[in-house]
Amino acid sequence: MNNPYATLPDNWTSSSSKRGLQLIIYAQRVLDVLKKGFSVQFASDQAVQYGKSMERVRLRFLSGGTSGQPEFVEHSHDTLQSAVGGLASRIGDQAMNSICCLPLWHVGGWMQLERAWSTGGKVYFCDYRDLENPKVAAKVSGNLISLVPAQLHELMKSPTAITALSEARGIFVGGAGMNSHLVDVSRSLNLPVCPCYGSSETAGMITLLESSSFLVGINGVGPCLPHAEVRLSEKNQQVLIKSSSLCIRRGKRTFATNEWLQTPDFGKIDPSGNLIIEGRLDRLINTGGEKVDPTRIETILHSTGLIENCLVYGVSDQKWGQRVVACITPADVNLKYLKQEVKKKLLGPMMPKEWIKTDKIPMSEMGKPNYTLE
Repeated sequence: MNNPYATLPDNWTSSSSKRGLQLIIYAQRVLDVLKKGFSVQFASDQAVQYGKSMERVRLRFLSGGTSGQPEFVEHSHDTLQSAVGGLASRIGDQAMNSICCLPLWHVGGWMQLERAWSTGGKVYFCDYRDLENPKVAAKVSGNLISLVPAQLHELMKSPTAITALSEARGIFVGGAGMNSHLVDVSRSLNLPVCPCYGSSETAGMITLLESSSFLVGINGVGPCLPHAEVRLSEKNQQVLIKSSSLCIRRGKRTFATNEWLQTPDFGKIDPSGNLIIEGRLDRLINTGGEKVDPTRIETILHSTGLIENCLVYGVSDQKWGQRVVACITPADVNLKYLKQEVKKKLLGPMMPKEWIKTDKIPMSEMGKPNYTLE
């Protein structure tokens, strides 16, 4: 942890390597550096070499979404760099220095390397829980950090982490929607949160709401970055994306240039172009012939102020098809009082038939809620 930022070897882009093997060579150099410390710094001349020598590289990222069936998403150098350029045009093209708390096998972690490569930035690697350590927390000041909502929620329990996050250049929050409680607390703490929207298929974010807008009360995930477009289907307001950062392949499906990607999300776009995600079609619960949106139930539960966090999902049920289950924290919540508070708002099939009290919401390795709990 005391190791200063290390500079990568000069020969990391060996001219003798073929068919994109520079990436393998470079990955080994990164591993060598990380064995000595936790940080890596990129020089601008290395970024130029990278850009000239990596056109034929293909990278595959594991992505599971909510289906529980992981697939590989394949990107090219061009699609990844398009995402970098889109973000740089919005926040400025100065060096993108990051605190990386996300796994590198996921596009959300890897893109922090891509941004540093392209801009001569630094990356400091740690587990998000390390931000409760003052020595690690001190690294955050002036840097970018990417978190999913569950990670931000946990860090808000630590005064040390809160102080560190308040000094960040920006906190990109994506991977899932922020609930109303998390939004309110983030604003009350004046955290420079930047809600964003994207996916593994788009090499990360394609929209961004800047912290200056977030802190004055604007909700949503922001307008599109320059490399992307968003529209809504007329039938159910489903979000469709067209982006120059769109992947080449996901699983067995290939994507064409300028193809519109249909997402499982639905929402609306305000007059300023700000995208507001209202839910996911693949999370809808079919119970007793009625389709229930778990996001609405979660919002109502949070509005009581009686819980810290919650996760609503459906499980198979012989009578109802699916029954609504609410997993809530903390474990000592007064469930009887909570039910009384929400009974006038959670009408009919929206009222959970099963309640689970716990001290920790089940999460995936990426820190996202685990929707596949059966």
